[in-house]
Amino acid sequence: MGAFDEEWAQLQAAAREEQISASRHVSEAGGANDRLVASSDAQRAAADYLETELLPDARREGNLPVDELSRASARMSGWACATGLRTVSDGWAGKVALLTAQLQAEAEALRGVSTGFAGGELETTYQFGQLGSLADGTW
Repeated sequence: MGAFDEEWAQLQAAAREEQISASRHVSEAGGANDRLVASSDAQRAAADYLETELLPDARREGNLPVDELSRASARMSGWACATGLRTVSDGWAGKVALLTAQLQAEAEALRGVSTGFAGGELETTYQFGQLGSLADGTW
């Protein structure tokens, strides 16, 4: 056996040992993908916060300038700047509507992602089960 073959065998053995060590560490720690685990409770809590706290506050605070601009526009009726104030008010109201729609969509997405992950995990588990039964010859 030459020097290259010996070095290659040592590298392969070290890689195998590292892989075994890493798999032991992963199984003891609960999995390498712990960062990817979706917590349904945390997602529901975040969606609830968006819907019950943030969304109403965003609507209320976002509409304050609209109300002020509308009143100012009414007081300046007949002046050229009244039209400008109405335009700004309408633009701001549109932005508030877009923001609240986005917040609502985020809350719905948070509620839906948990279901999607659970379904995906079930499908993956089923597929792995099929692979295992094919390997065993017991399907």
